[in-house]
Amino acid sequence: MTTQRFWRGGRMLAVAVLTLAVTLPAASAASTATVADTVPNAQRAAAQSHNLIVGSRMPGDRLVLSQAVVKSSSWMRIVTETKTFQAPHNERITLVEALDQRTDGTGAYASILNGGPGHNSVTIRFKSQRSHGIDFVVNLYARP
Repeated sequence: MTTQRFWRGGRMLAVAVLTLAVTLPAASAASTATVADTVPNAQRAAAQSHNLIVGSRMPGDRLVLSQAVVKSSSWMRIVTETKTFQAPHNERITLVEALDQRTDGTGAYASILNGGPGHNSVTIRFKSQRSHGIDFVVNLYARP
């Protein structure tokens, strides 16, 4: 405990200041850790996939297409691939899933160029990162 003196209105005031040292238990210190410290490596890696999911599934939808899209890497180059996927005749796509199979963050990116949910077909462009390839699984769900 320390005593400090202040002048106020021509009078001196003595104020006692109590200083406390606070130590946190180990459990409290762990609660301030970042999310990356508390998430297991397998879950953290899954968060680094570059999946493209557009649309939604409803009861009655069915898986009409599941196809792998693979293209090898080229040293110091970006690899691209454009593919068009068709639903069966008289069916409309409800969900497009382009699932990145590389979970370490080095996977390619997928984007829809044409079509998609509500259409009979979808055109997807796959673009790799420099010096990496493309490895995706495309799933289409549709309904009559």
